[in-house]
Amino acid sequence: MRTSEIFKNKKLVMSAEVFPPKKSGSIEGVVRALRDIEKVAPDYVSITYGAGGEGAQTTADVASIAIDAFGLNAVAHMTAINMTRAKLSDQLDTLRRKGIDNILVLRGDTAQNSRFLDFHHANELAAFIRSVDPSFNLIGACYPEKHPEARTLAADVDNLEQKIDSGVSHLITQLFFDNSKFYRFMDLLLARGISVPVCAGIMPILKASQLSRTTQLSNAAIPERLQSFVDASPLDCYARGMDFAAEQIDDLIKNGVRGIHLYTMNNGGVALDMFKRFKDARI
Repeated sequence: MRTSEIFKNKKLVMSAEVFPPKKSGSIEGVVRALRDIEKVAPDYVSITYGAGGEGAQTTADVASIAIDAFGLNAVAHMTAINMTRAKLSDQLDTLRRKGIDNILVLRGDTAQNSRFLDFHHANELAAFIRSVDPSFNLIGACYPEKHPEARTLAADVDNLEQKIDSGVSHLITQLFFDNSKFYRFMDLLLARGISVPVCAGIMPILKASQLSRTTQLSNAAIPERLQSFVDASPLDCYARGMDFAAEQIDDLIKNGVRGIHLYTMNNGGVALDMFKRFKDARI
């Protein structure tokens, strides 16, 4: 099912993200996560794409498993890095054959061997896909605290408008820990006349090492309360991290957020716990 259709029929959309194994890894971990995620019936599940433009086939394979083995709506990530028009056309054929209707278009995280060939930005991917096969539903990423490479948040929203003009139907945010940053971002979108649904990306911090690694990649501001309990009680981090994320989600729902996107890090227990906490909000 196209995720854009879900927003037409539901007040709150809740989804989850998993990542496929690396080349040398086993697919069993992500399959276990999907098995748990199936039990809470997310509105869709997204499958990431390797850094540096690697792993398209594995992403498609995991998305296919999500659909065929677990009956989940699947979103396949797609990045601009190392991508040519011919390669993208082949990947679209693969997704089509596997019954995947939804693509999250991304510039992608760069790696040592990263190059930009026919595409440099997510909006260029979206425009090309829309031109060759408009049956795909396209989703975009956004940054409530601005993309780390953007000059300003306002300039980042300018780029976001290009994604939407290229055919993106809704947005998923980078993770954040301070809801006030999200509300400021939403006000800016409203002022620009951007009205597509936005899913708030939430990642529970389950261990101390996760916080520093995550913020290096996302540039997200860390509230003092979150940093303090991670520093003071690293052994108790899992429970406190889940509670902190639940408080974030509760506040977001009360303030009318259209979607919650849970970054599970392939921990199916995170989805089982968090979705059950908010089962009444999804009715």
